[in-house]
Amino acid sequence: MKYKNSERERINYVIQADKSVMSDGCKALVLQDIAEKFNEYFDLIGLPRMEINYTNGEYTVEIVFKAERIKKFNILK
Repeated sequence: MKYKNSERERINYVIQADKSVMSDGCKALVLQDIAEKFNEYFDLIGLPRMEINYTNGEYTVEIVFKAERIKKFNILK
């Protein structure tokens, strides 16, 4: 079956868009894991937010969170 370039691009876009969707449950688990790690360095206010975008074959993941303070920690030598 032959496709025109625009049709092939559209099909590829649909396939990639399907792959880029993260379920709400999965997103919640990822944010919970991130919050646990970030809590080692910050006093978080609530859970972080995450936005995932897929453009030109790459994912951009933005994570935003609010914190009351940055925790102090010692560096071991």
